[in-house]
Amino acid sequence: MISDDIYKFFADYIYKKSGMLYEKKDFYRLETRLKELVRIFEKNTVEEVYQMYQGTITPDMNAVLINISTNNETYFFRDVKPFKTLTKGIMPELLEKHKNGMINIWSAAASTGQEAYSILMSIHEAFGDEILRRSQCEATDISTDALSKAISGEYNGLDVQRGLPIKSLMTYFEQLDGDRWRIKHNIHTKVRFGEFNLLTDFYQNQLYHIVFCRNVLIYQDKENKNKILNNIYKSLRPGGYMLLGSGESLIGMKTEFEKVDMEGMTVYRRPAAS
Repeated sequence: MISDDIYKFFADYIYKKSGMLYEKKDFYRLETRLKELVRIFEKNTVEEVYQMYQGTITPDMNAVLINISTNNETYFFRDVKPFKTLTKGIMPELLEKHKNGMINIWSAAASTGQEAYSILMSIHEAFGDEILRRSQCEATDISTDALSKAISGEYNGLDVQRGLPIKSLMTYFEQLDGDRWRIKHNIHTKVRFGEFNLLTDFYQNQLYHIVFCRNVLIYQDKENKNKILNNIYKSLRPGGYMLLGSGESLIGMKTEFEKVDMEGMTVYRRPAAS
């Protein structure tokens, strides 16, 4: 049986490094992750792993713990509405305002890459080659394991069956040996992937026209939510938009975002005059 002291040590460490909350009621989920550490480090018990983390925590040890503690659940065109809102509402408005130059998009919790690729597939399908060339997506995540898969652009049969229409599969993917698929070059090259911690890393000022930050805030406490939201606000260009997950909102948050109802979805805008 794992002691509460061990649970608390790892829960506190994960919170400090990622902001992800593991309260006492969540310890059963943490138990599974701690047992995965036992396997990875070839130890016999969680207690042995705990003793190892009482010493110097190397960058590799930190990365392993963060990788197994984050929730990388994602799939292509998740929730559908954000991508409809992107192509029917946000992009037409931005393209009208910005006749030339790049449209900069940030997938701020990119996980294994499906969101970023879905954004660009949506843009290409709606607007064609020219607007795809003018679109650049930066996709970041705290999990290096998730990013490795995202960067490869390769997915198995189960991955491409989750949310991806057959037409999109045939248009934007090439089949590899066996049950493996790879995103095509014209989409793959429009994404820049990188490791990023939303709580501690430096945000670019007024860089992005659009930020997708979906299913991140639900794992954060109020203080960290406000910190992330205010940093995203600063990273958006005036008139830029932020999209959250379907179960997330700014209720109770102290931000300067404007709430906008668009294509049946609530999105948030940095006022154009600010």
